[in-house]
Amino acid sequence: MFGGITDMSLSFADAAKAKQLREYFNRHGRVYIVVDATREDVLVPDHLRGDPALRLVLNVRMPQIIRIHDDAVVSDFSFSGQIFSCCIPMHTIWASYLPEGELEQGIIWDDSVPEMIKAIVAGARSAMSDEQATGEEQGTVVDKAKAAPVSIAAVDSAPSGSAGMTVIEGGAKKEPAEKTRKTSHLRVVK
Repeated sequence: MFGGITDMSLSFADAAKAKQLREYFNRHGRVYIVVDATREDVLVPDHLRGDPALRLVLNVRMPQIIRIHDDAVVSDFSFSGQIFSCCIPMHTIWASYLPEGELEQGIIWDDSVPEMIKAIVAGARSAMSDEQATGEEQGTVVDKAKAAPVSIAAVDSAPSGSAGMTVIEGGAKKEPAEKTRKTSHLRVVK
């Protein structure tokens, strides 16, 4: 027993996240989880520690058992052929998505996103706004997806009237001009 209401609410939040992750994993069979490996309580190989956006794949076809407990994901993962017993506390998992899909089709747990990631996203958002303003001043329209070094998908994760959460999707993928942007299916869980 943790002894405090705050600790109990964190346990409930972790249990709710674990339930969502189990359902998502069971539905798709193969998902990435994104972990804040800068946290001391994350048990991964030393060379992976310090990564605020460490991606680990969970696959039902893996030979080892993957246990998604209410407080942690526990399994023996293979890293470059070396087995390592990992323990990933639920509060350090901040996103999950399909490896074959796009991040917009995944889940982000807003309260678990590391401050470093939020700062990077805020900087990218600011740079995009500056580039768009520069383009507008010159009388041209700037395509944000082509101007930015990363593709950004805006997701409304905050109550109305406040700024929304932004998710970094990955490298600067350029889509053909005739192709329209897919609508986001990303769910943000508070």
